[in-house]
Amino acid sequence: MSPEIRRRRRSRGLRRLLRRARRFREDHPRGSIAVVVGAVVLLGVAWSLWVVLDASRDLREVERQARVMRAALVRGDAAGARTALEAYQRAADAANETTHGPTWSVFAAAPLLGDDAEGVATVAAVLADLGRDGLTPVADAADQVTADSFQPVDHTFPLERIAALEEPAERSEAAFDSASARLAEVDSSGFLGPIGSAFETLETLVVDARSTLQSTYRASRLMPLLLGQDEPRRYLLVFQNNAESRSSGGLPGSLSLVHAEDGDVEIVEQVDMAELGATPEPILPLTSEEERLFGRILGTVGVDATLTPDFPRAAELIAARWEAVRGQRLDGVLFVDPVVVSYLLRATGEVPVPGYAPVTAGNVVARVENEIYALTPGTQAQSDYQEAVAKAVFDAFSDGYGNSAEVIRALVSGVQEGRVRTHFFSDRAQREIAGTRIAGEFVERTDGPPVVGVYVNDAGPTKMQYYLRQKAQIFSRRCEGGRQQIGASITFTNATPARADELPDAITGEFFPGNRTDPGQQLLVVYVGAPYGGTVESVAIDGQSGGDPTVATYAGRDVATVGVLLDPGQSQTVDVLLRTAEGDSEDPRLEMSPGAAPGSSNATVRSACGVR
Repeated sequence: MSPEIRRRRRSRGLRRLLRRARRFREDHPRGSIAVVVGAVVLLGVAWSLWVVLDASRDLREVERQARVMRAALVRGDAAGARTALEAYQRAADAANETTHGPTWSVFAAAPLLGDDAEGVATVAAVLADLGRDGLTPVADAADQVTADSFQPVDHTFPLERIAALEEPAERSEAAFDSASARLAEVDSSGFLGPIGSAFETLETLVVDARSTLQSTYRASRLMPLLLGQDEPRRYLLVFQNNAESRSSGGLPGSLSLVHAEDGDVEIVEQVDMAELGATPEPILPLTSEEERLFGRILGTVGVDATLTPDFPRAAELIAARWEAVRGQRLDGVLFVDPVVVSYLLRATGEVPVPGYAPVTAGNVVARVENEIYALTPGTQAQSDYQEAVAKAVFDAFSDGYGNSAEVIRALVSGVQEGRVRTHFFSDRAQREIAGTRIAGEFVERTDGPPVVGVYVNDAGPTKMQYYLRQKAQIFSRRCEGGRQQIGASITFTNATPARADELPDAITGEFFPGNRTDPGQQLLVVYVGAPYGGTVESVAIDGQSGGDPTVATYAGRDVATVGVLLDPGQSQTVDVLLRTAEGDSEDPRLEMSPGAAPGSSNATVRSACGVR
């Protein structure tokens, strides 16, 4: 039922109540004052309930349509999003009208209901404003995405269309900024339970939407700059191999030099990281904390530059080695892995690889991380294949293959799971992404919610983590003295197939210099980082305490080092107890190195110190 029909019915209902009151007065001309007063009170209560129910229906419809619109946007249904927006606007305007009428003013003046009534009126006004100013540009942008307006063609991105997103994105962001500020001024501490919960949910939705819009606004400003609108740019695309775990997610293997100019992008050179060699001294000076935690190999061996969970630092080390060996200055480094490539292939469909069989979303991870080592002897042939796959998928992406909404969804999933990270050497560009997930910061991340980091590294060295299954979760257990006590539970399973001793040396690492495992085993070095300013209290493996944990300090955080040795088919669970810094009461977040299997354990949980 539309809000307009409900308003007409409400008006007819009021007229009926008034007619009944007049008949009552005519039928009881000498009735007592008490009876008359009782009738008037009954009339007032009935009318008030009608108004409250009407506003409640409208607000529930607003919430429902907002979720419908979000779902439509996620699946790339621009027409569905537009329809939901129109229904949202009708319901929000009706709720706003109801909660700013004379009856609601009486509620706001009531001693017990005043705070709740004012809060609901504020919510209704905010939702109505967002429907006009905040969500309309979002629906407009969805129309353009669905129409493939931003798709590259023949390796060229439409820079003017991308830049044109900046103004509506800025306008929408401003509307959500205003909404957030207005909600922050409301004291919700006295709200009744259901109203308080609904208010908190709205605040969260506004903050999340605001964050998403900031990303859109940021991208529309950055893309023309990054794609060489003002001058040619060079970026290094690092293809990380999850079969050999690193804190960043995988060993940096295939390297592709991308040239960008006036929106045109091309891979102009490809090498394997091993070709850049090693150096007797670190390619850049290391801090004492880095040497103590990761060893000198962080700076001396190219494939170990991603032992650090700090992507800006890994990018600096890789760029320094590239420039020293290849003599080319880089404008940035982009990290991806085969799993996010599989997500992209869901959007593009099968991609031909010159000289090899096509790759699909269902086979690319296995072929790049496992089958090539099992079927092809020699590191050069293995590198050639991985480089060919990287270039084929890059070419398909930059030729505009696939559905735009699906491509965006794939990249967003990659960012959320830690599979897509980037660092720019331009201060202007880096400032735009600083503090966001795609920046992958560890050292500079000193504010924001508390983060528990779980970073996994192969100590074999092998390609056995193709068979590693990992999952983790955290719990904010209690709040003591303004500090959260957080429990982290991490389970590793070696899912190596039967007859692991028949796997080739290229996978098991047998006979490789420095290898410390038998065929089929996995030896992991796991770093568990406390939130900034926090501490690691204890570590246990499969319920057994290991005594005092090995803890080092890195960038203002306690980091525990845990060794895990897994035989084929074996699982081990590592439990770590941590504490946040005093006053660090926000909801804590878990971040874990991505693995070879799709998905992620990354998640935010409720703080035990939060006021609910």
